[in-house]
Amino acid sequence: MAGSSISELILFIAALSVAATVSGVMITTVGGIATAVDDRGTNVAGDINTDIEIISDPGTGAVYDDTRANELHLLVKNTGERDFPGTGAAIEVLVDGRYVPSDAYRTTLMADASSFDDGAVLRIAVDPDATNNIDSPLATGDHTATVIVRSERETLEFRV
Repeated sequence: MAGSSISELILFIAALSVAATVSGVMITTVGGIATAVDDRGTNVAGDINTDIEIISDPGTGAVYDDTRANELHLLVKNTGERDFPGTGAAIEVLVDGRYVPSDAYRTTLMADASSFDDGAVLRIAVDPDATNNIDSPLATGDHTATVIVRSERETLEFRV
């Protein structure tokens, strides 16, 4: 009888050890998942507050004029609640679906703005000669320019 109680005690201690190990793994896993969900929620909230509009008027000829250095000029307005640096680090540009590296365009904040915050306008001047991705000068016909800030994407169609 004493032999069976000792073996039951050993099994009980082993079961408690296994349960403690499983509990520790579960707590660590659930904590990691909770942190990941919290981080993702913060990123999604930032994306929801992100909004831009290309306010250039393609009908005026001010978007692209092949008589002036073949540059493409885009006016982008921050209509969201999130502030961004007005540099190539936060902005991506595509012309006719082709990526433009950040050293192939200049950004200038308009109206003495100090940052690209809500309501600020940013002028992007793309130099097709600075990249091999874009034809210079642009061929006559329909073209698109896309500006991407975080997950927000705006496209302007224009004609040369």
